[in-house]
Amino acid sequence: MTAPLFQRQSTGGVVARDGFDYQDSFLLQNIPRYLSQSAFSHVVSELLGDVEVRYHRPDGGTFCVLHEAKRHQLTKNELWAEVARFIELHEAAPDEYVRFVLVCGAFNGDFDPLLRKLERYRGPAESLNGDSSIRASAEADIEATIVGFGQTDNIARFILARVAFVKYGDAEVAGTFASMVTTHLPTMADMRVGEVAAYLGRCKELVDGSTKGRVSRKALETALVESAPGLAQAWLTTATSVHLLRGTQATVEELALDVGSFNGDARGALGAARWAELKEHLAAAGQFILASRDRRGVRLSAKQRMSLACTVGFCLSATRDFTLQMEHNGQVLDTASHARSSDKFFEVREELSAPDGADGVAAISFPYPGKEDVLAATHGLRLAATPKLFLASSMALTDITVLNTAVNEAKAALVGFRARHQLSRVHLFVKAPSVFAMALGHRLNGVGDVQLYDWVDIAYQPTAELR
Repeated sequence: MTAPLFQRQSTGGVVARDGFDYQDSFLLQNIPRYLSQSAFSHVVSELLGDVEVRYHRPDGGTFCVLHEAKRHQLTKNELWAEVARFIELHEAAPDEYVRFVLVCGAFNGDFDPLLRKLERYRGPAESLNGDSSIRASAEADIEATIVGFGQTDNIARFILARVAFVKYGDAEVAGTFASMVTTHLPTMADMRVGEVAAYLGRCKELVDGSTKGRVSRKALETALVESAPGLAQAWLTTATSVHLLRGTQATVEELALDVGSFNGDARGALGAARWAELKEHLAAAGQFILASRDRRGVRLSAKQRMSLACTVGFCLSATRDFTLQMEHNGQVLDTASHARSSDKFFEVREELSAPDGADGVAAISFPYPGKEDVLAATHGLRLAATPKLFLASSMALTDITVLNTAVNEAKAALVGFRARHQLSRVHLFVKAPSVFAMALGHRLNGVGDVQLYDWVDIAYQPTAELR
């Protein structure tokens, strides 16, 4: 049996590169769209398919969306043969080759009803609930249509879940490329005609070498800013979106993590291993961002539970060269701004008991008090005899300057508390807006080991440990 990498379908294009203008044109025109997708990593031609678009995979490696591009109209047998090969590749590497696209100049007219149904199902019907009976009936209709072509139920389900059919003409590459820049990269919408042409030329040079190695996101972004230097700063300050999902399925194009269980009512019982796994995935996403682009801003929702918000900020920290654009209650608070308000934010108090080991307790609460709950919790957690630091305020976070002041005061108090008592671990309890917890985590260096707690089921429970 010949390994997929060495099958004739995989090597033919490398041997005879001439005549590949069609698939190259498709790839070129879609580069702006790929750059708008936060998980996009790189693209390569003539590996196992005509074009392979690769995306960051949270647990390591990449997901692949494989494209086969044929300028001519495929016969019915040719189309089903392509689908059969897609199935073969997916079964050989189900966690890698996850989606497939068949690109053609035209499809046999007998397929028109099926293609229209798929287009509507993957377009307007995306707004339907996952358990919608209307969605279910549409899926059954599409599967029945595929079975009507003499295909099996399994093939029908595979197409519905993993295969797209794209009709594409390559007559106006330059014009379509310019339109794609405007549509998918709005920051660069003011590129001059000559700059767009220069970028297209740079991309073509990269694509021409795509059979010899990967065309990386970083190379494409570098070419972009070098082609339009007047817009370089605007591009470099455009944040990468990271989606923190709650039980919903992410697309491979999104840089996303399912954090539903870390926001759920059982988060206090997840255990250290689950929280450590979350930190590994967040760190991997951060490392991918740093390696794949020069942009350091990350945009994400700060509306999370306290420990999750702090952990996210910690893994995407300022010391790792990130800035955060945190969405919270209709505001976007950007840590790239270091401006502070002039008003003092916290009242700071310490309570000293006979030190018991190298642990200390720190509690931060605003705009409502939380000291009594923390004191009660320390007895059950065997922390009653430890030094304790309390930061409290009745003030609200009105803008980034107030947030920066609150974070700066809290960090300074934590660093001083740790140093005075020579603590190796601080047990941190936060009762505050979650955007504060995320911003504090973002700057929580120099504090040593930190054990976080969340208020779950009328009691504080240990969650993540930050080191």
